[in-house]
Amino acid sequence: MNILRQPKNSISVIGSSNYDVLLKVNEIPVAGETVLATGMETGFGGKGANQAITIAKLGGDVKFFTCIGGDSFGKLYMNNFMENKINLEFIEIIENEHNGIAIINVDKDGRNDIVVYPGANSHLTTDMIIKNEKDIFSSKLIITQLEIPLSSVELIAEKKSNNNVFILNPSPLDKNVNYDPILKNVDILVPNEIELAQLSGIKIDGLKGLDEATDKLLEKGVKTVVVTLGSKGAFVRNEDVQEHLNVRDVKVVDTEGAGDIFMGSFACSYLKSRDIIKSVKFANEVATISVTRYGTQKSIPNDDELNKINKMFN
Repeated sequence: MNILRQPKNSISVIGSSNYDVLLKVNEIPVAGETVLATGMETGFGGKGANQAITIAKLGGDVKFFTCIGGDSFGKLYMNNFMENKINLEFIEIIENEHNGIAIINVDKDGRNDIVVYPGANSHLTTDMIIKNEKDIFSSKLIITQLEIPLSSVELIAEKKSNNNVFILNPSPLDKNVNYDPILKNVDILVPNEIELAQLSGIKIDGLKGLDEATDKLLEKGVKTVVVTLGSKGAFVRNEDVQEHLNVRDVKVVDTEGAGDIFMGSFACSYLKSRDIIKSVKFANEVATISVTRYGTQKSIPNDDELNKINKMFN
């Protein structure tokens, strides 16, 4: 593999970019049911873009590898990248293809369901990984998710070196896929409790089952597991640490994107400190602020809020 021996103190994010249509509803509709929305918002999402823009807003040195559509949504997204100071060098425009789209229903309690059309995201293939190999693996931290072709995630896991820290957000999961070949190369896995249960085969009930389930993933080769638990905080497990970290109680408006904001915040802190617990506490605080407002990228704390958080953890 032709990469730099000593990666730079930067973060490579390889992932999706979706245009979001958010509908506010009193109750999430069940199959066959039609409900009237009480409000609508549009915005920018996609797990990869959310994480990359969070890192950029936190002042991190991020390289974002993604594919966007040649349609009007793709053009809007390019402007969004420029506004958020994302380097456009590694972004590919796929002509004659729609941008990824996410339709999100959010109920009065902040719960949501999401339907995603991958569109241009499906073009983030192994060819693109190989073409950008040197730039991807020249970063200390490499982050990806599962909204891009699985073969690309497998290739990243295979090609990462001991000089890289590979962080995987295993979302969304396909119940019919065996992820073990990827997991054995993961340095830090960041699932939510549902994803943890699916990957480990262990039922999670509140905080019960977290020890056993995370142990299963360590046995598969994952070095550290950070489980996001929503209002219950996060659980950290590796061979040296086993700790549950609570979060502040706030009025939840919209949880959509909170996991991505957690990921980006965690990566930024971990790049500087290499301290898992400190980084999770920092990410918990940033994500907690984000759930008190609607939207994904626009719910990331502003500069004043981030300065206060930084003073808490530095």
